Parts: sequence; structure tokens; C-alpha cells
Amino acid sequence: MDFSRAMAALRAALADSPRAQGAADLVEQLLALVRPSIGLAVPARSRNGASAGPVAGWYGGLPGLPEGVPWPHHQGRPMTLLARLDCAALAPLLGPEWTLPRDGVLHFFADEWVHADFGADPGDDGCAVLHVPVGQPDRVAPPDAVVIPALPLVGAPVLAAPDYEDPELAPVFSTDPPRVMGLVTEIRDRLPTVRHRLLGWSDSPVAALPGHRPLLSLEAEQGTAWGELVGVSFWLEDRDLAAGRFSRVRRVLDVA
Repeated sequence: MDFSRAMAALRAALADSPRAQGAADLVEQLLALVRPSIGLAVPARSRNGASAGPVAGWYGGLPGLPEGVPWPHHQGRPMTLLARLDCAALAPLLGPEWTLPRDGVLHFFADEWVHADFGADPGDDGCAVLHVPVGQPDRVAPPDAVVIPALPLVGAPVLAAPDYEDPELAPVFSTDPPRVMGLVTEIRDRLPTVRHRLLGWSDSPVAALPGHRPLLSLEAEQGTAWGELVGVSFWLEDRDLAAGRFSRVRRVLDVA
């Protein structure tokens, strides 16, 4: 991703905005918080049974796990695989802005019935992110596991902006709340809308987890049995994200 070019295009789009005019300093403070991300989508034609072409990952399906790596469980119940992402296919989309491993596959599991406790320590026993080598055979699901029908995912680099409720915006927001709210809304409205997002910012302000950054945000696809859940996001502290360390990942649930 040519981050500087994308930011220049966003600045140009705001140049004609009456709301942005006369607030150059404030606009720059907000644009300084814009981050690169990857939007993930299920190609429409894949729903018709046609070939989806090259994919960067899968929504649902079965995990490809090496021998000796157990299927993640919570309270004796197997977690549900929500997504598996090919790092080598996704890393070139962000280039130097990519902060995750450049090879292997990331598997995102979460507890189906929302019973997990965050507890006082970092981490969350109701979710797991596993980074494994490519080419592993699909693991047969345990008898009581919920398996989501697999859907291919394609990725595209997109900018992501914070919501005015995100804690990182608090110092700016306190200076002029109405103007900041308007400018943040305008910036977000000028960026592509995505259904699933890797890195960047969360698209749901209620999901913000202080001290953490969103790793992956997913919405329920048609036919997905998530019960009352409409979205699940996985979060890491900055230091863990920079180190590619997933043992303390946490998840936030968006309930309808």
C-alpha cells in the first residue's frame, strides 16, 4: 500500500469540505491517527458456486493444524474457527505497513457461547489466534464443534480512521467536541466501507478495548450461526502486535 499517496488523496478530498476549511490544524491532528488496514470481503460470485479466484483466506471452514497442535477448547468445549488468513498473500497489500508475520497462516478461534471471562490478567480464555506453517492438512472437527461453512476472502488495502469515541481521540475531542465529531464523521464517510477488517481501527465504537489495537474485526455473514452476535473482534496490546505475539489476544463481542 502506498500509504503516503492514499493520505494525499484523502487530504485532497477534504480540501473542498466546508467543515474542514478553517480547521487545518485540527484536520491534521485527526489525519495523524489514520492507519493502514486490509478490508476483507467474500466475493459475490463465490455465492453462486463459481470460482472465486485467488483468495487471501477463508471465513469459517476447518483449520489447517500441524500434528500435535490441539484444536482450541474453552471449558471443555471446542471453539469455533471464525477465519484463517494467509500471511504471504496479505503482507504485500500493506508493504512496509504490515506488522504481522510475513508467512504462515493465522487461525482465529472464539468461544461460540460467549461464556469466557477476561479476568484480571491480560489475555482471554475464550479466544485463540494460532500462527502455523502453510500447507497443513485440514483438521477434522471434534464431534461437538460448530463449523461455519467456508467462504473465500479477498483483501484490499484501505485506510482506517478512528471514531470520536476511541480513547486515542480524547485529547483532541476535548478541545471542540462538536467540530471534532463532524470532522471524524466526514473523514470516515470518505473511506471505503468494509465488512471485515485486518489491522487499522475498529468499525464499531462500542468495541474499543483501552490499551489494545484491533487485530481482526469480523461481521456475521449470511448463514453464520452466531446467535445474537453480529460481530467479533480480536485485540492485542501494541507490544504484542509489534512482536507478532498472539498468546494474550482478547476478543470483544458485538451483540445485537
